[in-house]
This record gives sequence, structure tokens and C-alpha cells, in this order.
Amino acid sequence: MDIIIPPCNHTSHFITITLSETTENRCEECGGKISGTAFTCASCKVWKHISCADKLNRDLPFEIFHPLHLQHRLQLQWLYYGDFICDKCLYISTGLRYICFSCGFNLDLTCGSSVSGQLPKDQEPLRFKDGKKKTIFHYSHHHKLGFFKYRKVREEDYDCFWCEKHLLPSEVCYGCSFCNFYLHQVCSDKIPRTLSHSLHPNHPLRLTYTYENDYCNGCSKECDTYTPLYVCEMCSFRLDFDCAKLSPSLKLDCHHHLLTFFKDFNKNGEEEQYPYCQVCGKHCGGASVYRCVQCHFSLHLKCVVLSSATHKYHRHPLTMMELIKEDNSEQYYCDDCENERNPKDPVYYCQSCTFIAHIQCVLDQV
Repeated sequence: MDIIIPPCNHTSHFITITLSETTENRCEECGGKISGTAFTCASCKVWKHISCADKLNRDLPFEIFHPLHLQHRLQLQWLYYGDFICDKCLYISTGLRYICFSCGFNLDLTCGSSVSGQLPKDQEPLRFKDGKKKTIFHYSHHHKLGFFKYRKVREEDYDCFWCEKHLLPSEVCYGCSFCNFYLHQVCSDKIPRTLSHSLHPNHPLRLTYTYENDYCNGCSKECDTYTPLYVCEMCSFRLDFDCAKLSPSLKLDCHHHLLTFFKDFNKNGEEEQYPYCQVCGKHCGGASVYRCVQCHFSLHLKCVVLSSATHKYHRHPLTMMELIKEDNSEQYYCDDCENERNPKDPVYYCQSCTFIAHIQCVLDQV
């Protein structure tokens, strides 16, 4: 049975604290894994070791003076939904902090409780000579990025924005905790400012910011304001960071360009941004697709296997093709239904006897 423990001072975040068993959560105070009995708040979805929760039940001072920041008082603040970089130990932290709202100076609970004004020796490369932590302006983000050492403070791992690999314990990184934007130090020089990309071969793309909502031409997803994009200044072609890492990889006879794979294409986009699959004719939104960004030619992943088919009443295999060079007639008909067809639409084609049919006519006979 759960035991309800009421808070004992005004600084407590919990309305009621529940003592429960868990093996899968992490302590919001120290970031350590919890196994066994721990305190939790069901409404806030946070867990704490008994020892860490006990710290919160003591009368913590609401304001302190600290030797590292004597010019202002630091105030105790609870902010579980936002991480921060402690200005003393330079590790990423969460939960309770002592903060100077004027300067943005932060100390986690452990460092805030220490009266020492000495900075750790192993953090010196991450600081300027005056002791302030180093920050940089990086062209891939619109806020300053601070140097920090990573430690796991939440259940999920944090990833580098560029290489998408996990940050490693005690690894030196750049980060904006406000945006959850993080970069390995070694990745900061790898992000190209300009890009020659196969999805837009005619012009170079330049890294910039958008200050209005727009759509990526690769995946058709909406790009939020202040999102860095690769943009063609001549024709307003846009690629978000994820699509900038993609390249065409599949060649089918049904299309004259290579196709690029998009997972969960335009999952959260608006319906009018969805292309149609050239095989089944249905919207591609939310599905995995192979797509030609230059021509807006799209195929559902499951429809790619139908690029080759057999017809119930035709003895040769058929291949889906976009342009039929052998068809020089001025009138275009389907050899299955004998109705007119649009010469610009993909068809199933027999290279042995020049049988040509609507895609849907063949699928109806497969």
C-alpha cells in the first residue's frame, strides 16, 4: 500500500508525496537510477531517492549568499521541466537550483549548499581566466551555447544535434538547456554553412534561420520560427537539418531520378502538403515513402515492391515506368481497358511486346 507523506515546509514541490516501489525510473534530484522504494508525485511524474527527498524536507533557505556570486542573492527555485548548467561544477542538472535572476547564474542544490568559493580544477579548460564559464555563439543556433560536462539526469539519453549520437558521461559538449540543443565539441566544426545537395543540384544551399512558418521541401513538414534551415536564395528551396543529411539511394525504372527514403513522411504536416503515391493514388502523409524531391514523385514503401508486376492476362512481366521512349504515337491508350491515358502518368510496360496499361488496371488484375 502507498504511504502518503505530507510536505513539511513551504519550499516543497509536492502536494502529497507517495512512497512506492519502482525499478525503471531516475531520481529527479541526483539523476541516479532508482531501484526499490522511493518517493514520487503522481501529478508531476517525478521520482526521488529517499535520501534526496529527505533533503527537501529540511528547511532549505529560500535565499542565500554564495562566495562565487557575492553581488546578488541567489533564490531557491523549482523547475522540473527545464535543465540547466551549474555554474560551479559545469555539469548539466535538473530539479532544485539556486538562481540569480539578474545574471542567470545557477547552482545545483549540492553546489549551492557548499560554502567553498573554489572552482574545481578539472573544469578550468571550460572557463575563462576570470572564472566565468565559456560560451559561444554558434551559427547553427540562435542562443548562446555553454560549455558543460554531460551526466544523465533524465530517463532518456540526450543526443548531439548534428551526429545524433548519445552524449557520453563527462564528455565536453556545447549546449542550450533552454532549447534542449546540444552539440559534441568535435561536431561543432562539422556543420557546413553552405551545402551542395543532390536534392537540389542546381544551386547551393546556405544555412540560415526562418522567422516565419514554412515547409521543408524534402519532407513537407512545417518548420517552426527560429529553426535553422538550408535555403536556396535563388528559388526559396528549403531543407531542414534532418533532410539535409539524406541522399537519394534507390533507382527504379518507373522514374528517371534517384529516390530518397523518408520515414514517417510529413507525419504532423497539413494534408494539403501530402503528395500522392504514384501506385495506389493515396496520400503519403504519415507513411514511409521513397520520393523524388525534384519532381514530387512519391511511392509508399509497401508500393515499391509493386514497381514490377504480373498481369493475369499477359504472359510477360511488367515494369512500372514513367516515360516510354518506344511510344511515338500521337494518341495514348491503355491496352487493358482501351481508354485514353495521360502520357505524363506512370504506366506498367512490357519491354517484350510494348504492352502499356494504367497502373490501376494492372493492380486490378494482379
